[in-house]
Amino acid sequence: MRKNLFAGESGSLYLFALCGMSILGNIFAFVLSGRTGTFAGMSIGNWVGYVVTQVAIVSVVWLFSVWRKYDLPAVAQLRPMKNPYRYLLLLPISVFTIIAFLPVSMLFQAFFGAIGYTGGVTAAAIDFDNVGVFFLSVFVIGLLPALGEELLMRGNVLPGLASRGALFGVFISALLFSLMHANPVQTAYQFCIGVVLAVLFMLSRSLVPCVIVHFLNNFFSLLMTAYIPEIDAAIADLGAYNWLTGTVSLVGGTLILVLLLYAYHRLGSAPRKKDRFTVVQGGVVFEEYTINAYADVPTKPDRLRGVKDAFRYVGSLFTRQGWRNTERALFLSSDIPYVGKAQPMFGLWIAVGLAAVYWLFAFIMGLAI
Repeated sequence: MRKNLFAGESGSLYLFALCGMSILGNIFAFVLSGRTGTFAGMSIGNWVGYVVTQVAIVSVVWLFSVWRKYDLPAVAQLRPMKNPYRYLLLLPISVFTIIAFLPVSMLFQAFFGAIGYTGGVTAAAIDFDNVGVFFLSVFVIGLLPALGEELLMRGNVLPGLASRGALFGVFISALLFSLMHANPVQTAYQFCIGVVLAVLFMLSRSLVPCVIVHFLNNFFSLLMTAYIPEIDAAIADLGAYNWLTGTVSLVGGTLILVLLLYAYHRLGSAPRKKDRFTVVQGGVVFEEYTINAYADVPTKPDRLRGVKDAFRYVGSLFTRQGWRNTERALFLSSDIPYVGKAQPMFGLWIAVGLAAVYWLFAFIMGLAI
């Protein structure tokens, strides 16, 4: 069985997943019609909908892998990370993802609230007076989406898209991830976290860190909603200073997040051979010869070299060459084979277009409520 996907296949799988979620969701909505009430402040239909959505995703992914005859565990990289120290960075990466992009979420909430949008399902409607409800929410709203959505988006859609280019895969998969939720208020935030999760997948060659960070993001959101509502109150009390604190949070949080991802990359194993060459500490090793660079005069060890390199990398992101180096590093770190840009892309662009229509429909329905 083959161990790769193509970009067009990623688009087809994404469309099948959307259809599967819609069909199975409508079936359960019809079965539960007129027979449901509410549980802990949220309708039973919404509770069931979270579970049904993930069941549909996993079923579609498995059936698609059987149909297209590819090795699902190999493509989705269902294996632990080789370097255990990387697990220590997942918590701060999760925290600073929230810190960096929460202002973006708040900006979208304010904008859509101003134009009269009232759609979307939110955990704020849940009554968390019973601790059992909280743990049920963590399982249904936190863990299940982290498993199902990561299997689909990072485990299957991203590898196919990245076969056309690492950055293409990262940003298009993040776009599809944000549109899939059809929640306009959270679209920008979901795009941003989709980028972080895609980078983690390519750097780690494992789906496990993506599941962990996705779960932690959901868990912290539920925790703040249930037991730390003072955070929202404190933000609201800032009034006119929200723009200032939001800017500091976005800029400072993004800077620290990029530094954490850089450290995560450096903790990885040495880049392996790809396309007849291997990148090593001293230079580039080709099959026939080696190119090495040495200083003319021995220098003292620079204990701050790692920190300096990290900030140099941040600065390089303001240049075209810096982004080229980033794409090359992502490609060398991943197990995704590069197929090239001359791939059939019709299925993918159809997927993007229909996902945008799906999102627009949810937006219009939210305005009509």
